[in-house]
Order: sequence, then structure tokens, then C-alpha cells
Amino acid sequence: MPRHRESELTELREILRASRSILLVDWPHAGSPRALLMAGFSVFGFSPGGYSAAKIVVERPQRVDGGVFPPAQGETGYLVFRKLDAPPSHVDIVNAYRPAAELLGIIEQHALPLGAKVLLQPPMTSADARRAAAEHGLLFVEGTDIAAVTRDLGGATT
Repeated sequence: MPRHRESELTELREILRASRSILLVDWPHAGSPRALLMAGFSVFGFSPGGYSAAKIVVERPQRVDGGVFPPAQGETGYLVFRKLDAPPSHVDIVNAYRPAAELLGIIEQHALPLGAKVLLQPPMTSADARRAAAEHGLLFVEGTDIAAVTRDLGGATT
């Protein structure tokens, strides 16, 4: 994880403490949603197939209409994404692990309708993305892996 200035960590720590739910629009690896779930967040995913809700379960499900990720070494439980029939009613944070060119669509199709107040874009940075978030009243945090920061802050933030 890149080094952050203390002010950035303080700001992100406060954002995380004030948040309960996170929508992940793509992520780099299964450890990202797992870390957020372990910290007590409600985690949702979005893919071209629609919205899903993430959970960690002890036994591998027989049938899942979303994705199943087995535990990595040192982890317990299966990370399961179950498709939702409708979008979540609300999310606090949208974490978009997507190119800057896609962010305006993510803001308009996900962040605003779901009531998000914060848009995170790891690991990239973009003046256009910053501007689009500001124009829509969203706090924008860039170049930060939310799962890594959550783990660095000691896991449970809620």
C-alpha cells in the first residue's frame, strides 16, 4: 500500500467510522470485500449482471447465483456474493476500482441513486474524476485502497 499523509489517513478514518455500507464497483482481489466485511461493513458489489450482497459463510454453499471465493491461507469461511433483485436501498461509500473514464457513469448510475456521500477511486487519480465528484456533491478520495486502509486502522471501524 502506498504511504499516506497523516491528514489523509485521519480523513479516511473519519469517513470509515461514519459509514456502514459500501458498494464495490469492481475490486482487485477477494481480500478487498473480505477485509471490509470483517471490519463490520455491509458490502455490496456491482457487475454487469447487477447488484449483489457479500457475506462470509462457514460452509461452501451448494447453489449460489453470484460468486463464491474460497478462503485463502489463514482465512476462514467462504466469501459469497448473492445476487439482489433490486439495488441496495442505500450505501455510504462507492468504491470504484474502474478507469476514470467510467466514473461519471458510476456517479450517475450508482452513487447518486443510492445516496452515497463518498466516492473512492483506487489506485488511480484523475482531475476529471475529482471534478465530476465535486460537481455532484460527493467527497472524493483517490489513490487509496479502502481494504488496506481498513486493515491498517485495526480492522473494526464501526
